[in-house]
Amino acid sequence: MRTHVRAALSACLLLLAPIAVAQTGEVPSADYGTQTPQAAPEPPPPPEPGLVRRYAVGPRFIIAPGVFIPSSGSAGFTLGVVGGYGFDMGPVILTPAVMAQGSWSGDWSVYTGLGGLRVTLPVGNFGPYIEGGIGYGHVGGPFDYSAGGLALRAGAGFIMFFSPSFALGVSVTYDTIVDTPYKTWIIAPLILLAF
Repeated sequence: MRTHVRAALSACLLLLAPIAVAQTGEVPSADYGTQTPQAAPEPPPPPEPGLVRRYAVGPRFIIAPGVFIPSSGSAGFTLGVVGGYGFDMGPVILTPAVMAQGSWSGDWSVYTGLGGLRVTLPVGNFGPYIEGGIGYGHVGGPFDYSAGGLALRAGAGFIMFFSPSFALGVSVTYDTIVDTPYKTWIIAPLILLAF
């Protein structure tokens, strides 16, 4: 009789073992009284961020010389300073920034201070972006013209990385100061050298 009970219990254990393994993920050892846990595989290391993300995420300080082409009068030289911080939002990088810019020609002298936002879409080593800003501007022009008002900016550009220490790009913006005759295009080359 005891032999039949042992055989029945052994048969039940053999039938229930696969169900227990499926529910717990543990594999029974040769000794039916103990179970050995299965080791989980180690996750792969996170991928290395692309060069555009390494450049655009975090604090940023840019000095941007360029050429400005006003709607009237002669073209001239412009110099901008931009400070901001880039936030990685997954598919895009958002960079709120503060911008100060001066532009000078034989006809115009223009100063603007703007708060703005840049949206960058990293695609490998290529980083196209759009930007906009709003703030205050003051313009001095021919015949002692002088006025200030609401300054607006809209622009786009790109940066292309050839290595972690070298990148080229271009930025094109349209600036205007409301209620003044000042309207201009600003073209600035982007050159990044890292050491």
